[in-house]
Amino acid sequence: MYCVISFSHKHLDISIRERIAFPQSELKQFYTKLFSSFSFIQECILLSTCNRFELLLVVNSKDVKSIVEWIASYRDISLSQLQSGVQLLFEDEALDHIFSVASSLDSLVLGETQITGQLKNAYKTSYEFGFCKKELTRAMHFAFKCAALIRSQTQISKSPTSVASVAIAHFLNLNPQKKKVVVVGTGEIGILCVKYLLSHGFEVLLLSRTLDHACAIKQELNDDRIDIASFANLTEIINSHPYLFCATGAPHAIITKDMIKTCSFQRIWFDLALPRDIQPLEEENIALFVIDDLQEVVVENKNKREEELQKARGMICQQVKLFRQWLASLDVEPLIKAFREKAKQCCIDEVSRAIKKGFLDSAEEEKVMRIMHNAFNKFLHHPTTYIKTIKENPESDFIVENIQKLFDLRGKEVFNNPYKCEKHLKYDEEGK
Repeated sequence: MYCVISFSHKHLDISIRERIAFPQSELKQFYTKLFSSFSFIQECILLSTCNRFELLLVVNSKDVKSIVEWIASYRDISLSQLQSGVQLLFEDEALDHIFSVASSLDSLVLGETQITGQLKNAYKTSYEFGFCKKELTRAMHFAFKCAALIRSQTQISKSPTSVASVAIAHFLNLNPQKKKVVVVGTGEIGILCVKYLLSHGFEVLLLSRTLDHACAIKQELNDDRIDIASFANLTEIINSHPYLFCATGAPHAIITKDMIKTCSFQRIWFDLALPRDIQPLEEENIALFVIDDLQEVVVENKNKREEELQKARGMICQQVKLFRQWLASLDVEPLIKAFREKAKQCCIDEVSRAIKKGFLDSAEEEKVMRIMHNAFNKFLHHPTTYIKTIKENPESDFIVENIQKLFDLRGKEVFNNPYKCEKHLKYDEEGK
């Protein structure tokens, strides 16, 4: 069965989320220990971002609370803290959640497209490690197809927003006076911050651990308002500039209390990283905002898109139903029964036709039927055996779909190789 264990910005504070977040270098070790600890886990994808830590699972038991206990122990976190913020979802609820996440309907910033790429990377990593197999592969590709549908048929992702754009909007609402802003980090969020700040007329001082990377970004953006500084000068810079956006992939805080000096001016800092880049502060002249502080702007953005959101949710409900129907259609036993029954019916029809036209005496009907039945049994023996042997292989979906098409066993559209997400059904707005 499909299952999701979710810790997200909706239910768990950032101080706990950053403690269970995993850097890429530790993922394989995590997967290995997880699978060795729980025999009922058949497949798993770990999605770890700044807003969520989620296990997308295929399990053969609903006793997944033990996994929450294991995570608490593995990351040395109080079990009560994790239990207060966990969502446990199964089957259709789990699929609905996966499809919603892929379509950015469950994101802090509604409609942002970054999460789709993050989920694709998480799937790719797990698949390459061997921890994601056929069942999750099916769900992932349907989820990505669903995300593409929603992007093309709703306005959810039009004029796209992101955590970076929401942070900049909040920053602008604070009426900053000076025009130079420090951006630390040259990942996706950092680069977006630079672009948004430039578009609003600010100058940017860009810092990266790799100076060449920062220089390459400046060259790519081709804007003289970008200055580059060495990461070694971080302490001096944070104490001489009032505005700061931080978004690195560091596993620990890069700005600590001992680095901060008393300044005469008010400072506004945004920490958009998880784990957080800036150690929690209580400095009077520093207004520090983290991801979870951006809710007001996020709610406003969501309210403006409520109509499109409802339309998108209807599409997800429809896609979950289609996915379930498609899964049911891939069961090989009904397929075998269907093409054997079709062969039998062809025999019955032809014998009846022959008797009606006088080609065959009705007294011979039973003997002829037995002969034809034996002939078709021999003819269908190999296909029947082959289909039974390949039903657990990843390629079986493609083979089954084409057998259905070859024998004309379905009255509806066939999904050509769903692993490539080549086709999707048009959403009926009335849900029919």
